[in-house]
Amino acid sequence: MIRLLWMAAGALLNRVRGGLFDFGGNKLLFPLFLALFARDIETTVCVFVAAYVGQQFGWGTYIGALFGTAPSQAEVPQIDEIVNSVRITLHGKVVRLSEYPRLWGFAALGLRGLMWSFFIGLAVRSIPVMLCGALMPLCYLFGEAIDRRLLRKGGKTAWNLGEWLWGAALTGFVVW
Repeated sequence: MIRLLWMAAGALLNRVRGGLFDFGGNKLLFPLFLALFARDIETTVCVFVAAYVGQQFGWGTYIGALFGTAPSQAEVPQIDEIVNSVRITLHGKVVRLSEYPRLWGFAALGLRGLMWSFFIGLAVRSIPVMLCGALMPLCYLFGEAIDRRLLRKGGKTAWNLGEWLWGAALTGFVVW
């Protein structure tokens, strides 16, 4: 039960990081929170740095593509290079992944999530935490599904819900 409360707090703090409340230190709270679960001072510092740096790279283009908007700008050069070079075979025809924005966004956001979680996982010596970033696109897809089927608010609601879900997921892996 306590882990669920920690996950709820992590969800809230990740949403604050995303702009729920806009103030000078909002991007520090989620990394500080995750660092609280470290076992010693060295790990605490490493988790804080990993979580803080991990949130600095962009992912807006990837979420937009995941929601169906064609990618319009570069986001993280290393990720863009990987996903833009991927070709898949569909119905006997070789196509670029970028021809399917939602699939492109899913792959790119999964890699972006790994950029965030991998170093946190190294700090806490946990392979599941290292790899949980691959769940990031699922969190945003679930947010989109909740908005489309239940709330029907549109706008940035799906994105905001994704931030709640991703914050809960990442926190869940760290505290487990």
